[in-house]
Amino acid sequence: MRCVVALNALEELTLQQMSINHRHRDTRARAAGLLMLGRGLKPRAIAAQLGVSGQSVYNWSHAWRARGICGLMGAHNGGRHALLTEAQITVALEIARAEPLSLGGIAQRMQVALNGPLPCKVETLGEALKRNGFSFKRNRYTLKKSATKKHSP
Repeated sequence: MRCVVALNALEELTLQQMSINHRHRDTRARAAGLLMLGRGLKPRAIAAQLGVSGQSVYNWSHAWRARGICGLMGAHNGGRHALLTEAQITVALEIARAEPLSLGGIAQRMQVALNGPLPCKVETLGEALKRNGFSFKRNRYTLKKSATKKHSP
């Protein structure tokens, strides 16, 4: 079966930019593969060069014909699943808005609200809160050096 893709100048420019600048590596590889197909390279050579199977190149060309650029971008399924659900993040946001607490205090209140242990590390909870506009400062437990020097005998 022949795997040929005909690209116009605008499509070629779009795929070229996508192969360089897209944030997902697999989408960059798909765009590069389609550019190579458009230039007349064989699917096996493209697969070897990009480190994928030959069937992947055929799948990319079929997705390009069926859905265009959306067919290339919609197939990204990489990444780890979220440890905190949206409902848990909502609970954490409500706790954080209620009163000023440290991150550890928010985590303790979440454990009480969820009736169980926190499903992630405290740092992960902090990152989720930061994405929603909260920031945390580390509490300082030691005195300043200048204060200890003045009061020493």
